[in-house]
Amino acid sequence: MNRLKKQLLYLAIGEFAALCTFVFVYRLINSGMASIIAFSYLIFILFQGSMYWLYRYILIIKKHSFGLKAIKFLGFLRQLNMILLVAISMIIPIINSSSKDIIIAIGLFLFGIIEYINYYWYRLSYGKSGFNIKILLNTGFERSSINKMINK
Repeated sequence: MNRLKKQLLYLAIGEFAALCTFVFVYRLINSGMASIIAFSYLIFILFQGSMYWLYRYILIIKKHSFGLKAIKFLGFLRQLNMILLVAISMIIPIINSSSKDIIIAIGLFLFGIIEYINYYWYRLSYGKSGFNIKILLNTGFERSSINKMINK
C-alpha cells in the first residue's frame, strides 16, 4: 500500500510540476493567440491529470473508494475535453497570427491530444520509462485508469 501511495503522489506532483514548467517556458515564448489557446488546452488537461492522481492518493489515505459523483464528473470532463478538442482544432487555423504561432499551436495541441488520450482512453505511459513505443507495441493499448473507472 505504501508503494501505491508513493506512486500516486509522485504522479500528482509530476503532472503538476509539468504544468508549472510549461507555464514558465511558455511565458518565455512570444507567440500569438492560436498558441495561447492550444497551450490553455494542454494546461487544462495536465491540471485534470494532477488532480485525478491527487484525489486517488487522498482516497487511499482516507481508505475510501471512488464515489459515483466523482465518476460522473470524470465522464463529464471526458466529454468536455472532446468538445474543446473539436472547437480548438477549428479555431487554431483561423486565429493564427504567424507561421511561428501556428507551428507552436499545433505542437502544443498535439501534445494536449496525446495527454487527453493518455488520461481518458488508453494508457500511453509506462512507469519510470514514460512513453515507450516498444512496450506499447508489444503489450497493445491498455485502457486508462479513468476509462476503466468511467466504464465500470
